[in-house]
Amino acid sequence: MKLLDDPAPIRRRRATMLFVVAFAIGLALVGFGFRSQGWVDHRPDPYGFSQLGRNLAEGHGFDGAGVVLRRRAPLYPLLIGAVYAAFGEHPWIVQILQCAAFAGTCVLSLCIGRRLFGERTGWIAGWLCALHPGLLRYVADFHLESIFAFLVTWVVHASVAFRERPDPRRGALLGLALGLGSLTKAVILPYAAVFAVLLILESRKRNPHGPPIPWRGLATMAGVLAMVVLPWTIRNFVATGGNLVPITTGFNDAMLRGFVFSKTEYATLSRPPYTDAENESNRWFRHEFQRRGLVWERDDIETERVLGEVVAETLHRDPWALPRKFFVGIATFWYQMTSRANSVVLGVPAILGWGFALVGVARARREGRMAWPVLAPCATLNLELAALLALGRYSVPVLPALMVAAAFGVDTLMRLRTRATPPSG
Repeated sequence: MKLLDDPAPIRRRRATMLFVVAFAIGLALVGFGFRSQGWVDHRPDPYGFSQLGRNLAEGHGFDGAGVVLRRRAPLYPLLIGAVYAAFGEHPWIVQILQCAAFAGTCVLSLCIGRRLFGERTGWIAGWLCALHPGLLRYVADFHLESIFAFLVTWVVHASVAFRERPDPRRGALLGLALGLGSLTKAVILPYAAVFAVLLILESRKRNPHGPPIPWRGLATMAGVLAMVVLPWTIRNFVATGGNLVPITTGFNDAMLRGFVFSKTEYATLSRPPYTDAENESNRWFRHEFQRRGLVWERDDIETERVLGEVVAETLHRDPWALPRKFFVGIATFWYQMTSRANSVVLGVPAILGWGFALVGVARARREGRMAWPVLAPCATLNLELAALLALGRYSVPVLPALMVAAAFGVDTLMRLRTRATPPSG
């Protein structure tokens, strides 16, 4: 079946079919697959997002979540609250939305691969996402990863479109995607600067004597991003009595937990990180607050300040703690889950994905194609979280981008095999 240079109606039918199948897979997980498995925790709301949504729907705001939501960003609980306010407290409606987000992520991956590398690469990328265990894991319960993966993949798609034609309209769409993604989880916010720098460098390389650096488009992107994030920043400024908290606190909390989770016994999964390392981190924090005559998590701003002091003390005591954690975190970002079995299920596809991606990158360089629009988000979040807290769950939002690069590698190997196969007869 030829997938290159297909007419637009056929491409649309393929995208529709991918969405329908991926949506059906998600529904199957919600309906019976998730409850019947024993691989992961069955608790539907381990981080209290559904409870936050319930509070919002009942008009109680963010009660019980701290002034700045204790490391949580606002968009996901606001989405749940909007669903509960409109339709009543029916968790299955949120799960259906997450099925749609998962299916949309698969279709966006198809579109990204198609625009960067061709129809067949996009087709392969879409199906790699539809069958990826890491993406499927979070469809059925109240983790924000399914929504965040959709938004990050939208960021990648919007950045690819903006790179093709960097006008203000596409800059606005990219800024909107970045803003909504940042309000879901703030770790995507720095990618705005990374993308801008890489695009400027590429523009200079293409046109060393000319403009055309797309300043208007980039300014529009930054302006829309600021407008999306600014209302929540103002809310935090008022709620905290004058502290500048752009989205949420939690930097120092994540930094310190990273020192614990990157210990050898947790990085090698000799001990379960999501229980033992979490408990060890919490004991450490309580001890540091008791030593100062304070109560951990009594006040978000106080907690962040005290944990910042602990970060400084830790780095002064052991200057190699940060580089050691960083290099361990580069790896654990792609596999460290609740158990060895779960870590293998996530880690093996990541290793294969990077292997195929390197094949695709080599071909892209030979053919003068640009692979950085899909690799840069992966590298940005990987390096950013390696410096903070690098868990396998955090790699899920960039898996679709990695799968696009991997799909181009698969397509490359398929072509080589086709050429190497002698004609029959």
